[in-house]
Amino acid sequence: MQVRFGSFLLDPETRELLREGQNVSLSPKAFDLLSILVAQRPKAISKSELQERLWPATFVVEKNLANLVSEIRDAIGDDPSRPRFIRTVHRFGYAFREAVPRGEVGRPPGRSEGSFRVKGVNVDCTLDEGEHVLGRDPDVEIYLNSPGVSRRHALIKISAGRATIEDLGSKNGTFVGNRRVDGAQSLADEDIIGIGTVKLTVRVVQTLGSTETEPRGA
Repeated sequence: MQVRFGSFLLDPETRELLREGQNVSLSPKAFDLLSILVAQRPKAISKSELQERLWPATFVVEKNLANLVSEIRDAIGDDPSRPRFIRTVHRFGYAFREAVPRGEVGRPPGRSEGSFRVKGVNVDCTLDEGEHVLGRDPDVEIYLNSPGVSRRHALIKISAGRATIEDLGSKNGTFVGNRRVDGAQSLADEDIIGIGTVKLTVRVVQTLGSTETEPRGA
Protein backbone atom coordinates (compact mmCIF):
# COMPACT_ATOMS: atom_id res chain seq x y z
CA MET A 1 0.00 0.00 0.00
CA GLN A 2 1.23 3.46 -0.87
CA VAL A 3 1.39 6.07 1.88
CA ARG A 4 1.63 9.81 1.29
CA PHE A 5 3.27 12.22 3.74
CA GLY A 6 4.09 15.84 2.99
CA SER A 7 5.27 15.95 -0.63
CA PHE A 8 6.46 12.33 -0.49
CA LEU A 9 4.95 9.04 -1.61
CA LEU A 10 6.23 5.81 -0.05
CA ASP A 11 5.57 2.55 -1.90
CA PRO A 12 6.88 -0.45 0.09
CA GLU A 13 5.86 -2.91 -2.64
CA THR A 14 7.99 -1.30 -5.34
CA ARG A 15 10.51 -0.07 -2.75
CA GLU A 16 10.29 3.49 -3.98
CA LEU A 17 10.26 6.81 -2.17
CA LEU A 18 9.08 9.56 -4.50
CA ARG A 19 8.97 13.31 -4.12
CA GLU A 20 6.73 14.99 -6.67
CA GLY A 21 7.28 11.99 -8.95
CA GLN A 22 11.07 11.98 -8.60
CA ASN A 23 12.88 9.09 -6.93
CA VAL A 24 14.55 9.82 -3.59
CA SER A 25 17.62 7.68 -3.01
CA LEU A 26 17.85 5.63 0.20
CA SER A 27 20.03 2.68 1.14
CA PRO A 28 18.14 -0.64 1.50
CA LYS A 29 18.34 -0.60 5.31
CA ALA A 30 17.23 3.04 5.51
CA PHE A 31 14.25 2.25 3.27
CA ASP A 32 13.36 -0.71 5.50
CA LEU A 33 13.53 1.48 8.61
CA LEU A 34 11.35 4.18 7.06
CA SER A 35 8.80 1.55 5.97
CA ILE A 36 8.64 0.11 9.51
CA LEU A 37 8.16 3.51 11.14
CA VAL A 38 5.50 4.59 8.64
CA ALA A 39 3.60 1.29 8.93
CA GLN A 40 3.51 1.60 12.74
CA ARG A 41 2.76 5.34 12.87
CA PRO A 42 2.28 7.06 15.28
CA LYS A 43 3.45 4.30 17.65
CA ALA A 44 6.93 4.71 19.14
CA ILE A 45 9.17 1.70 18.48
CA SER A 46 12.08 0.83 20.74
CA LYS A 47 15.64 0.78 19.47
CA SER A 48 15.99 -2.87 20.44
CA GLU A 49 12.93 -3.87 18.38
CA LEU A 50 14.12 -1.88 15.38
CA GLN A 51 17.58 -3.42 15.59
CA GLU A 52 16.09 -6.91 15.79
CA ARG A 53 13.89 -6.30 12.75
CA LEU A 54 16.63 -4.69 10.68
CA TRP A 55 19.49 -6.98 11.72
CA PRO A 56 17.89 -10.23 12.95
CA ALA A 57 20.17 -12.48 15.00
CA THR A 58 23.06 -10.05 14.41
CA PHE A 59 24.74 -7.81 16.96
CA VAL A 60 25.13 -4.22 15.81
CA VAL A 61 26.06 -1.10 17.72
CA GLU A 62 23.33 1.46 18.39
CA LYS A 63 25.15 4.00 16.21
CA ASN A 64 24.16 2.00 13.11
CA LEU A 65 20.50 2.71 13.79
CA ALA A 66 21.18 6.39 14.47
CA ASN A 67 23.05 6.61 11.15
CA LEU A 68 20.03 5.23 9.29
CA VAL A 69 17.74 7.76 10.94
CA SER A 70 20.14 10.55 9.92
CA GLU A 71 20.17 9.23 6.33
CA ILE A 72 16.36 9.28 6.18
CA ARG A 73 16.17 12.77 7.69
CA ASP A 74 18.68 14.08 5.17
CA ALA A 75 16.73 12.49 2.30
CA ILE A 76 13.37 13.98 3.31
CA GLY A 77 14.69 17.28 4.67
CA ASP A 78 13.63 16.59 8.27
CA ASP A 79 15.45 18.84 10.76
CA PRO A 80 16.19 16.80 13.94
CA SER A 81 15.97 19.96 16.07
CA ARG A 82 12.37 20.53 14.92
CA PRO A 83 11.29 17.31 13.23
CA ARG A 84 8.20 17.21 11.06
CA PHE A 85 8.11 13.46 10.45
CA ILE A 86 10.57 11.38 12.51
CA ARG A 87 10.39 11.93 16.24
CA THR A 88 13.16 10.82 18.59
CA VAL A 89 11.76 9.30 21.78
CA HIS A 90 14.61 9.92 24.18
CA ARG A 91 16.07 6.84 25.87
CA PHE A 92 13.61 4.64 23.98
CA GLY A 93 13.48 4.79 20.19
CA TYR A 94 11.77 6.50 17.28
CA ALA A 95 8.29 7.22 15.95
CA PHE A 96 6.80 8.52 12.71
CA ARG A 97 4.37 11.36 13.14
CA GLU A 98 0.78 10.98 11.96
CA ALA A 99 1.36 13.70 9.35
CA VAL A 100 -1.54 12.50 7.17
CA PRO A 101 -4.67 10.43 7.80
CA ARG A 102 -3.95 6.74 8.22
CA GLY A 103 -5.80 5.95 4.99
CA GLU A 104 -3.33 4.79 2.36
CA VAL A 105 -3.73 6.21 -1.09
CA GLY A 106 -4.73 4.29 -4.16
CA ARG A 107 -4.84 7.22 -6.56
CA PRO A 108 -1.79 8.30 -8.58
CA PRO A 109 0.44 11.20 -7.53
CA GLY A 110 -0.92 14.59 -8.53
CA ARG A 111 -4.55 13.53 -8.10
CA SER A 112 -4.95 14.36 -4.43
CA GLU A 113 -8.13 16.00 -3.27
CA GLY A 114 -6.34 19.09 -2.09
CA SER A 115 -2.87 20.27 -1.28
CA PHE A 116 -1.79 23.61 0.12
CA ARG A 117 1.50 25.25 0.93
CA VAL A 118 2.41 27.78 3.62
CA LYS A 119 5.51 29.90 3.22
CA GLY A 120 7.29 32.37 5.46
CA VAL A 121 10.68 33.12 6.98
CA ASN A 122 12.22 29.70 7.81
CA VAL A 123 8.91 28.01 6.95
CA ASP A 124 8.00 26.23 3.70
CA CYS A 125 5.56 23.37 4.20
CA THR A 126 3.28 21.46 1.87
CA LEU A 127 0.10 20.43 3.67
CA ASP A 128 -1.85 17.39 2.51
CA GLU A 129 -5.15 15.98 3.78
CA GLY A 130 -5.35 16.03 7.57
CA GLU A 131 -4.67 18.28 10.54
CA HIS A 132 -1.58 20.41 11.02
CA VAL A 133 -0.84 22.22 14.29
CA LEU A 134 1.19 25.44 14.25
CA GLY A 135 3.07 26.57 17.33
CA ARG A 136 6.24 26.91 19.37
CA ASP A 137 6.23 23.32 20.61
CA PRO A 138 8.96 21.41 18.70
CA ASP A 139 6.61 18.43 18.46
CA VAL A 140 3.95 20.20 16.37
CA GLU A 141 3.75 19.81 12.60
CA ILE A 142 4.61 23.45 11.79
CA TYR A 143 7.20 24.73 14.25
CA LEU A 144 7.33 28.51 14.72
CA ASN A 145 10.10 29.58 17.07
CA SER A 146 9.11 33.19 17.50
CA PRO A 147 7.96 35.55 20.31
CA GLY A 148 4.22 35.79 20.67
CA VAL A 149 3.60 32.27 19.36
CA SER A 150 1.92 29.85 21.79
CA ARG A 151 3.12 26.27 22.09
CA ARG A 152 0.01 25.00 20.28
CA HIS A 153 -1.21 28.17 18.63
CA ALA A 154 -3.49 27.27 15.70
CA LEU A 155 -4.74 24.37 13.61
CA ILE A 156 -4.99 24.08 9.83
CA LYS A 157 -7.29 21.37 8.48
CA ILE A 158 -7.15 20.14 4.88
CA SER A 159 -10.20 18.18 3.71
CA ALA A 160 -11.72 17.56 0.26
CA GLY A 161 -9.70 20.30 -1.38
CA ARG A 162 -10.57 22.90 1.27
CA ALA A 163 -8.34 24.45 3.94
CA THR A 164 -9.52 26.01 7.19
CA ILE A 165 -7.71 27.51 10.16
CA GLU A 166 -8.79 27.89 13.76
CA ASP A 167 -7.18 29.31 16.87
CA LEU A 168 -6.32 26.92 19.71
CA GLY A 169 -6.86 29.37 22.54
CA SER A 170 -3.59 31.20 21.95
CA LYS A 171 -2.66 34.25 23.99
CA ASN A 172 -2.21 36.61 21.04
CA GLY A 173 -4.76 35.20 18.62
CA THR A 174 -4.61 34.05 15.01
CA PHE A 175 -5.29 36.36 12.06
CA VAL A 176 -6.11 35.97 8.38
CA GLY A 177 -5.28 39.32 6.85
CA ASN A 178 -6.40 41.88 9.41
CA ARG A 179 -9.26 39.76 10.73
CA ARG A 180 -8.92 37.79 13.94
CA VAL A 181 -9.94 34.16 13.55
CA ASP A 182 -13.03 33.20 15.54
CA GLY A 183 -13.96 29.58 14.91
CA ALA A 184 -12.93 27.76 11.72
CA GLN A 185 -12.16 30.12 8.85
CA SER A 186 -11.59 29.12 5.22
CA LEU A 187 -8.22 29.80 3.61
CA ALA A 188 -7.72 30.83 0.00
CA ASP A 189 -4.76 31.26 -2.31
CA GLU A 190 -2.46 34.14 -1.22
CA ASP A 191 -4.15 34.61 2.17
CA ILE A 192 -1.76 35.95 4.81
CA ILE A 193 -1.88 34.18 8.19
CA GLY A 194 -0.66 36.06 11.27
CA ILE A 195 0.69 33.91 14.13
CA GLY A 196 2.26 36.24 16.69
CA THR A 197 4.96 38.09 14.77
CA VAL A 198 5.09 35.38 12.07
CA LYS A 199 3.46 35.97 8.69
CA LEU A 200 2.68 32.98 6.48
CA THR A 201 1.42 33.06 2.91
CA VAL A 202 -1.02 30.37 1.76
CA ARG A 203 -0.63 28.94 -1.74
CA VAL A 204 -2.90 26.42 -3.42
CA VAL A 205 -0.76 23.63 -4.87
CA GLN A 206 -3.55 21.39 -6.16
CA THR A 207 -7.32 21.52 -6.34
CA LEU A 208 -9.94 18.80 -6.36
CA GLY A 209 -9.70 16.61 -9.45
CA SER A 210 -6.85 18.63 -10.94
CA THR A 211 -3.29 17.77 -11.85
CA GLU A 212 -2.26 21.41 -11.83
CA THR A 213 0.67 22.34 -9.61
CA GLU A 214 1.95 25.59 -8.19
CA PRO A 215 3.64 27.75 -10.85
CA ARG A 216 7.42 27.69 -10.92
CA GLY A 217 9.12 30.36 -8.92
CA ALA A 218 6.19 30.61 -6.48
